[in-house]
Amino acid sequence: MGNPSPVDSTEAEVINIIMLRIAHLESSIHMGGQELRILDQIRWMLKEGHAAWLLARKDSAIYKEASRMDLPAHPIPFRGSANPGAIRAVQRFIKAHGIQLLDCHSASAASSALLARLLGTPIVRTLHYDFKTDPIHAYLLRHGSDHFITVSHWLADKLKNSRCSGQQMISVIPTGIDLNKFDPEVGDRSFRQEFNISDKAIVISAIAMIRPDKGQKYLIRSVDRIVDIHPETYFLIVGSATRKDFLYEIQSEIATLRHRDSVILTGFRRDPQKIIAASDVIVNTSLFEPRSQVIHQAFAMKKLVIASDTGGNQESISHGQTGFLFRSESVENLSQTILTVLDHHEERIEQIRERAYQAAILEHGIDIMMEKTINIYRKVIETGRSLPELQRRRYAHEELTSE
Repeated sequence: MGNPSPVDSTEAEVINIIMLRIAHLESSIHMGGQELRILDQIRWMLKEGHAAWLLARKDSAIYKEASRMDLPAHPIPFRGSANPGAIRAVQRFIKAHGIQLLDCHSASAASSALLARLLGTPIVRTLHYDFKTDPIHAYLLRHGSDHFITVSHWLADKLKNSRCSGQQMISVIPTGIDLNKFDPEVGDRSFRQEFNISDKAIVISAIAMIRPDKGQKYLIRSVDRIVDIHPETYFLIVGSATRKDFLYEIQSEIATLRHRDSVILTGFRRDPQKIIAASDVIVNTSLFEPRSQVIHQAFAMKKLVIASDTGGNQESISHGQTGFLFRSESVENLSQTILTVLDHHEERIEQIRERAYQAAILEHGIDIMMEKTINIYRKVIETGRSLPELQRRRYAHEELTSE
């Protein structure tokens, strides 16, 4: 893979702040929106002349995907909360590559980076999802980061209210999308052809990892009611299951339907823009959703979105203006919302699509996300540099022992 060249310790002292050297740490073995955001960040940084790496388990989906994309990746044996082998490997990597800052995207990764912070490497913790606040995780949140990036105000408020961080240490940056990739002009119908779906059929898609909190079963339970009224309707469940029993549960739900042939499980796909292009409606059924990038991707492609009224979905969607919200976990309300949308006057639907599209263009492009992120990296690095080395280490040690 095209790894940026390492630097010796002398060079590391004089690295120009204009060119950043950032390592992203991720301990998850699965592939979802969180992992895709990390890869997009690394790719953007490299394109803009910075140096960036992925540090992840070699057997993880994100590591394999980074390898396939020829992005710089280094294997770290993340195991549990604080594996000594992972801690040593992270520290060796920092020294070998002149890393200026670590961006940790999971709790296990953050715990493995704690020693690095004690020794002077600043840490940004990006929170993509809900987090635990038991004593151990709360301690790690309070003392293991120099700054937090959250994908929604919902997560930021929880972080602040749990007293795991002060407001001045939190920045809300929703996941940005590639507006060149997710474009209303894509018009690719190959996905329909692949699954023998006619151009006249209605396609409703749910794009998310398959696990209980994503709530796909509520969409499946609405299928018979909708197909009874709109017979030529197909439901695409797009994504891989994090556990086999989660997939079996979804398959069992489908097996109970009268219109089971109207549901298609596609598995993980690398072409979400084609799926969205082939869809009439995108549905998010999460029981709690910090912030869905699929919603913004659909907005950018002028597709109608229906989402549960939970978490960051309420920040992404203005009900009746840029999309529609339904009561989370209510099959009846979801079914009725879908049927209402399908029967809406086309002129009103077009207005909603246009407002959503403008929101995506003005607020959710990847350049906007990354410019904000880079500014945070710079501030955190500069704050660390402003402290003498001994003072910085003493400060970090005092934080670690304050309780």
